[in-house]
Amino acid sequence: MEFQDSRTYLNLQTALENELRTDALYGLYRKRSDQEVFLEISSIFETFSRNAQFIGERLRRILNDGDTSTFQNLVDAANRESSVANDLYSEFSHIATEEGFNELASLFNGIANIKLNHYSTLQTIVEDMENNRLFCKDRENLWICMGCGNIISGICAPEICPVCGYPQGYYRVYGCN
Repeated sequence: MEFQDSRTYLNLQTALENELRTDALYGLYRKRSDQEVFLEISSIFETFSRNAQFIGERLRRILNDGDTSTFQNLVDAANRESSVANDLYSEFSHIATEEGFNELASLFNGIANIKLNHYSTLQTIVEDMENNRLFCKDRENLWICMGCGNIISGICAPEICPVCGYPQGYYRVYGCN
């Protein structure tokens, strides 16, 4: 039997989805504990959320037969954002409208718009990476170091920040994202 055709593979997928939901949910619980100033409880939720991330990371590596690259993750994320915007939330909005829940239909449409914006952002980064334009653009830009905040003008971000010495990967076009 091929591993990907097995129930074990499906169980790994379900386990990963569970860990991802747990991480997100415990993140919300932690946030609420912070708001209510229950710092010990917040710390517990933060720890459990981090545990779920580590477990999820391990399960994902098994499912993907190793780690995926940032580029692969960007492509996957863009596809997911597009799919949930165009299919999932669009359908949710349609159903809510049919059932007379117009405010919720508007909510689903708003979420779909956010997801489409995420898709657009991710797709731009994917294209920039494919065309080797992530840190060099066709025209001069302001670049900001996300480490120290240094702002510098140029077609390309500096290979090393002249202020904090961090690598080019810490730079983004100023005013974007």
